[in-house]
Amino acid sequence: MATVVNIGNQIPVARFLLLEPSIRRRIASGAMWSIVGAGLASASAMLSHVACARLLGSTRFGELGIVLVTTNLFAMLFTSGLSMTATRYVAEYRDSSPERAGIIVGLSSATSFVVGGAVASLICLLAPWLSRDILHAPGLSRPLVLGAVVMFFAAINGAQIGTLSGLEAFHRIALGNFVRGAGILLFVTAGAAFAGLDGALLGYVCAGAATAIYYQLVVRRECASRKIAISYRFGRDDAGILWRFTLPALVTTSSFTPAAWWSNVLLARRSGYAGAGVFNAIFSWQMFILFFSNAISSIGLPLLSNARGEGDPAKYKRYLAINFVLVSAPAIAVAVPVIICSRLIVRIYGPAFEHGAGALALIGLAAVLSAVNIPVGHAIWSLNATSSAMLLALLNGSTLLFAAYALCGRGAIGLAGAYVIMGVVQTAANIPFMTWLLRRKVTRARWPDQHAVLA
Repeated sequence: MATVVNIGNQIPVARFLLLEPSIRRRIASGAMWSIVGAGLASASAMLSHVACARLLGSTRFGELGIVLVTTNLFAMLFTSGLSMTATRYVAEYRDSSPERAGIIVGLSSATSFVVGGAVASLICLLAPWLSRDILHAPGLSRPLVLGAVVMFFAAINGAQIGTLSGLEAFHRIALGNFVRGAGILLFVTAGAAFAGLDGALLGYVCAGAATAIYYQLVVRRECASRKIAISYRFGRDDAGILWRFTLPALVTTSSFTPAAWWSNVLLARRSGYAGAGVFNAIFSWQMFILFFSNAISSIGLPLLSNARGEGDPAKYKRYLAINFVLVSAPAIAVAVPVIICSRLIVRIYGPAFEHGAGALALIGLAAVLSAVNIPVGHAIWSLNATSSAMLLALLNGSTLLFAAYALCGRGAIGLAGAYVIMGVVQTAANIPFMTWLLRRKVTRARWPDQHAVLA
């Protein structure tokens, strides 16, 4: 029997140089453009966060954070699987069956529009109840309606980004990140300055609309250049993808995202919206720490899915080994200076945020643990181990929820500690499972049926 990939013993540079020149170019180009795009988006979001924190103050900034987290909960629950579906299947079929790829593009696009619109309408209807009885802030009803519109554009953009990822058009995604980042920096900051909380949310709406227009144009252009005809005529087998893959992805998300949302609500209830504002400012640094890792990891699922479509286990294992190291190393490199300089960083936000240095250090550690687990998720989803993915996500959400209940009374540092606990448990469960999955599924002489649920 062939030996399984030993991730810990791979030398990334040597493994990279052994790949074919065309493959090296694909990885290098994808990583470069993804890093550029993620860097632009992260830098713009960070500058906007700092500006909004100073303009709105800790309480209003906390309200902005809880509105975005609440609407993002609905977006993740109902639409997150569409992006992954587009990436997974467009990457697999773009070369072997362009007609099938065009159907996937149309299916994910149409579904995101319908589901996104339905969920946005649901949020608008529930806004008074959510603000009054759940968030204990009746004044947030109108901001939640604006947040619903933000969510609608996020759903549409997610499906379009998934399609472009599947086509490995990372340069288009990078420019889209620039469009969105510039829109957030300009519109959200200006909105906060002139109209407070409602103005900031209206700025997010404008940024989302501009980004959606851009992605719609480039998706059509990329598909045309690859002779992929976008089709909105779906058969039963096509719609079955929503049940076999998209629905498990949604269930996986719904196993964790509500726990993250409720943890923020718990913090706001126990420490006030000022405490939630401190955590919101600090948590944004997790994305800063992970921006290199997230950028590089965006090439992981399409590469693994494409190797699976080609029926090449050796190539699959090489891709996974390289992605594992390249995703983890940048997070560590960025997290260390952030942790060391945590006291200086929190002072940027103003005097009300200075006590959050310890929480920032813990978030840095949690970000590193999160980066280590990103390639594991790519392996699980590319191999259709959907049932296992759902169970692991349920474990993560449960761990975060229990830890948050125990620690949220300590403020932002307590919730940050809960994220660290979740990261430790997640790593202890994911790494052994991935090793078992590779041994069982990738080391076989022939791949199992591509539409089967493997675990």
